[in-house]
Amino acid sequence: MRTMRSAVGLMPRALAASLLLASAAAAQDAPTVQRTPYPATLQFGTGLINIPVAWVSPRNADMWLNTSAKTIEHYVNVDAMNWATKWNTNIAIDTHWLGRFSAGVAAYSQNPEWGFFGQVMLLREEQFGGVVPSVAIGVRNLGPYDHSDRLLIAHDIALQGVEYEEEVAPFFTELKSTPTLYAVATKEFGSPLATSGSFSVGWGNGIFSDDGGLGDEYNMKGTLVEGMFLGGRVSFHPSLNTSVTVLAENDAWDWNAGVLLDWRGISLGLYGTELEEGSRDPAKCNLCRVYNYRKWNVSLGYAGNLIDISRGVILRTRVTELTREQYRLRAEIANRERRIQALEVALRRAQAGELADIARRREELERQIQEERDAIRRAEERLQNIERNPPPPTTPPPSSSPPPSAPSSSATPPAFR
Repeated sequence: MRTMRSAVGLMPRALAASLLLASAAAAQDAPTVQRTPYPATLQFGTGLINIPVAWVSPRNADMWLNTSAKTIEHYVNVDAMNWATKWNTNIAIDTHWLGRFSAGVAAYSQNPEWGFFGQVMLLREEQFGGVVPSVAIGVRNLGPYDHSDRLLIAHDIALQGVEYEEEVAPFFTELKSTPTLYAVATKEFGSPLATSGSFSVGWGNGIFSDDGGLGDEYNMKGTLVEGMFLGGRVSFHPSLNTSVTVLAENDAWDWNAGVLLDWRGISLGLYGTELEEGSRDPAKCNLCRVYNYRKWNVSLGYAGNLIDISRGVILRTRVTELTREQYRLRAEIANRERRIQALEVALRRAQAGELADIARRREELERQIQEERDAIRRAEERLQNIERNPPPPTTPPPSSSPPPSAPSSSATPPAFR
């Protein structure tokens, strides 16, 4: 069903090489915006997986270069398919201008079919303080391919002799998808520097609602309201220059989900589409080798700025780092100020407790000092009392030798003899 020209088949590989060269030469980070930038969709401009969102980069001349590949097992014998026939690839470039509108062009497959797309912002959420969502209108598949289906494979080429000629399978002739018009509203949540998210809902014609009269063969289940699409994302920032985004949506036909890793503007996405359909079962319908079964998708993209690239500016990484460092420092200052307030409260409580302890200790010391002074006073009074009233002298004890005997009365003193 799908045929790859040898020259065009090198397109995804050439794009991958150009992305690496551009990253090494420009060394640019993802666009510095208030909100986490949206990635490129699988086939058109920025958005979720397939659906658009009401968002245009506020930085003039930002651009997204993206290639994607989708598994389509349209052979009866899938084992007979090679890489070129199993994967349908797409390449698109999307540019954003003046913070108000975007415009781009996409090659739908390896053939390649192509078409323009664009979007205009009518309302920005920031204009009304976040009370109302952002609103935008846009166009897809603006080009010469009138019968493009939702997978963008309705137009094909066939080798006729020595030349390729364009053709449209008979069951796609009733599809009318040029142009596809839509309106979408998006509401943001969370912090742009931490975990953030958004929810989008919109309605469109053409690719979003026209099944060309094929009915269940074109899509068996997954449609909520004809032409209505909705979806959301949650973004994380594991490091300064890295973001991880989880996406889920209903693209008016099927449920899709996936994850996207972005590092310095280079993004890699892995998605599952038509998840509710289950595995491939060609016996269900004539077109079930194309529709109504789960498909896997991979995307590789690069985000930069046309003005920066043209001028050779390589300072955006530093500017982004300083901007995010500024936000980080402000948050750190606020946290430290709250910490200081808590510490001051604790200090006042500690000081109040210490003063009470000091007062009790002072009272105890003063009591002990007073006791010592009272003891000294009592001792001095006793000393003074002793000094004023000394005790009387004591009588010496009698001698141990006998006293001399008295003279005899019969004896005559010598002087009178």
